[in-house]
Amino acid sequence: MRRRYLVNDTTVEKLGELLNKNPRGLLLFRDELTGFLRTLERDGHESDRAFYLEAWNGTGRFRYDRIARGTIDIEAACVSILGSIQPGPLGHYLRAALDGGVGDDGLMQRFQLLVWLDVAPDWRNIDRWPDSEAKQTAYKVFERLKGLTSAEIDAHCDADLGGIPCMRFADDAQELFTEWRTELERRLRNEEDHAAIQAHLAKYRSLVPSLALLIHLADGAGNPVSLAAVERACGWADYLESHPRRVYSRGLVGDYVAAHALARKILTRQVPDGFTVREVYRHHWANLSTPEETSKAVNVLLSPRSTHGRAMKSARC
Repeated sequence: MRRRYLVNDTTVEKLGELLNKNPRGLLLFRDELTGFLRTLERDGHESDRAFYLEAWNGTGRFRYDRIARGTIDIEAACVSILGSIQPGPLGHYLRAALDGGVGDDGLMQRFQLLVWLDVAPDWRNIDRWPDSEAKQTAYKVFERLKGLTSAEIDAHCDADLGGIPCMRFADDAQELFTEWRTELERRLRNEEDHAAIQAHLAKYRSLVPSLALLIHLADGAGNPVSLAAVERACGWADYLESHPRRVYSRGLVGDYVAAHALARKILTRQVPDGFTVREVYRHHWANLSTPEETSKAVNVLLSPRSTHGRAMKSARC
């Protein structure tokens, strides 16, 4: 039987058949994610979104009933998605999602290893061979992990997870993770971030243990997961946290541009104390020409994190 690791362009029904033949899961790779996201937004693809949302956990089952294919029982719905997307399409997708559109279902928050790439201000030509030793080391890890069995790492089956083999933290690793999660939970409850960002960071509860397990297995160790692996996973999460903030700003930028415009009008006394929303948008100022734009600007300025909040105390909405 052919062992599959990657799929590119596939229907969810065919993906289900491939998953039954590859119960360890598959990676859906799309060099450009825009096409994938647009497909999910089409009429008739509502069940596709539901499948990818449920396949994120990697522990569940899924059932398709189709006239042509009959009933497809997916015993292990486990799919990872990897790809890239341009800032423009990403901003459009996020604005629709953050405004309660079709994408407002938590799919974007499931891209946990989200990274915003910066272009270096200076460019220099680098013409050298890749690090062959590092590449070979990585290949050896992949080769070893693809044939790994639960017995080799002393993983124990968990009845609550349908018999999926599991590993636990060492005592000191558990202590560190508890400290890290306690701080995360505290920050998630202070409501200083946008709800979309909070939802993204909330999934770090599972991201850090997942990274720790992968790091631990890549190092060739067995049960339990070490303190060193958890330390590196926590460090990775700390690095990643700034990236979803920048990514989601592509969807929030319209609100903040409007808020900045309104703050400037307030500070230059172009609007009176105790102004109404109508008194602003009737001027047709840039980024403040509609009731919706003006209301969003007011909401941003009144938010606890706004640096202009004090200037809005006299605003009436």
